[in-house]
Amino acid sequence: MARIRGKSKKAEILSLEEAVKKHMHNGVICAFSGFTGFNRNPFAFAWETVRQGIKDIHVIDRHGGVCTWLLNSVNAMKIYETDWMGWGEMAGKIDINLERHYKAGKVILEDYSHGAMAMRFLAGAIGAPFIPYSAPLGSDLYNPKYDALGKAGMRDGKNPKIAKKKFIQMEEPFWGEGDTILLPAAKPELAIIHVAQAGDKGTARWRGVGTIDKEISFACDKVVIIAEEIVPESEMRKLPETNQIPYFVVDAIVECPWGAFPSSVPFYYDYDAPFMRDMDKASRNPDDLKKWLDEWVFGPKSWEDFVIKLGAKKLLDLKADSTTGYSVRMMRGKKPAPRMKMPLSVARSGY
Repeated sequence: MARIRGKSKKAEILSLEEAVKKHMHNGVICAFSGFTGFNRNPFAFAWETVRQGIKDIHVIDRHGGVCTWLLNSVNAMKIYETDWMGWGEMAGKIDINLERHYKAGKVILEDYSHGAMAMRFLAGAIGAPFIPYSAPLGSDLYNPKYDALGKAGMRDGKNPKIAKKKFIQMEEPFWGEGDTILLPAAKPELAIIHVAQAGDKGTARWRGVGTIDKEISFACDKVVIIAEEIVPESEMRKLPETNQIPYFVVDAIVECPWGAFPSSVPFYYDYDAPFMRDMDKASRNPDDLKKWLDEWVFGPKSWEDFVIKLGAKKLLDLKADSTTGYSVRMMRGKKPAPRMKMPLSVARSGY
C-alpha cells in the first residue's frame, strides 16, 4: 500500500545533542545528505551519534562520505545499502574501516548502481512501492547470487523497511521493449540533511550540488535538518524558487555552524582535504585510529569545542568567497585557487 502523508509536521528547534538523542536509536535505518565526502555531509550529527554510542545502524545512501567513514571507525554500522563503498576522492577512496569490518563479517554490504539508488529514493519520494529501471540489465549487481540481505535471511518480511526482494526482472508489458528491472523503493526511517539555511519553521535551502537530497527528504519517515544558520521563515518566502525542502516534511532543525566539516557547504566554507587525508591515514592502523578518535571525537566537550580546536587560521582559510562559493585561500596543489575575475562562460565566449 502506498504511503499517504497526513497533516503537515511542525518542526522543533533542537540542539545537536537533543536531535541525536531523540531521533537516533540502535538499529535505526537512516540516510545522510551530501555528495561523496566533499559536499554537505552532516558530519556533526554523525560525530554526536558516535559520542552517544548508538550502534547497529542501517545506512541507505548513494555515496560514501565522512559520516559513514566515522560510523565505520567505531563499527557502528551494521548494514550498508549503497552504490559506492569509498568515502573521499582526495582522501582514501577505499574506506579502510569498512573493508576491515566487512572482511570480519561485522557489516552487511548491499550494492546498487548510482542510477539505481537514485531511482529507489525517487520511488520512495513519490510514494511508489517500486520503480522500473532498465540500466541494471546485464549487471551482476542484480544477480540473486549477490543479494546480501537475502543471503543473510533479512528479506523475510519481518522488517517493513527491508524489501522482500532486491529486484525483479520482468518483461516490459506496455511497449514491447524487452526486459526491465523493478527496484524496491528506499524508505528509511530518518533523513539527516545538512543545508546552508533553514527557516525557523523548517523550510530549507542550499546552493551547489544537491544530488538527491530532496528525494531523500520526501522518502524518509522523519527529517532532521542541520543548518549553518536558522533565519526567519519569512526570509525563505522571499525567494521561494531557491528553496528545496518544504517545512511540512521536516521534524527537527539544528543550527550547527561548520557542521558539515570537513566536507564543504558552498558559499560558506570549502572542504578540508588535508584533514580527510589524516583521517584516512589514521584508519590504516588501529592504534592510530584510536588516537584520532580520542583527539577529535571523544576529546572535545561539544561541537563548538571541536570547531575551536580547528583554529582560527584554518577556518579563515576554508571560508568561501561570495562569487565562486569556494575558498581562494586554501592550497590546491602548489598554489591557492585564483580569484575569479569573471564567470568562466564569459571568459570563454567573450560575452
